[in-house]
Amino acid sequence: MDIPAKVVVKKMEDELRKLKASLEEQPNSTVYREQAVAIKTYCDLLLASEEAPKPLTAPKVQHATIKDVKTSSSTEQKVTNRDGNERSSIYDGSDEPESDSLLDF
Repeated sequence: MDIPAKVVVKKMEDELRKLKASLEEQPNSTVYREQAVAIKTYCDLLLASEEAPKPLTAPKVQHATIKDVKTSSSTEQKVTNRDGNERSSIYDGSDEPESDSLLDF
């Protein structure tokens, strides 16, 4: 989740006001440590958000052109079925089955 830097700086300013107030009220006390740790955490958050890796982009996909499709259709094999009709083969050269049965493996 990306937190805008302005929001983090605003929170840091609020904690700094609290730190100043606690130092004015009790100068010898160690109560200010909580505000100092909060400010440090906000600083770390700001620094970490700048170091976040950029999202990866997918490489460009090269689509087939009309010329490629026409070239591949001209190389397809014609097969004559039982009725004597000629149709295009859906198989590559040596992958042609011996029969049209779905049960032949």
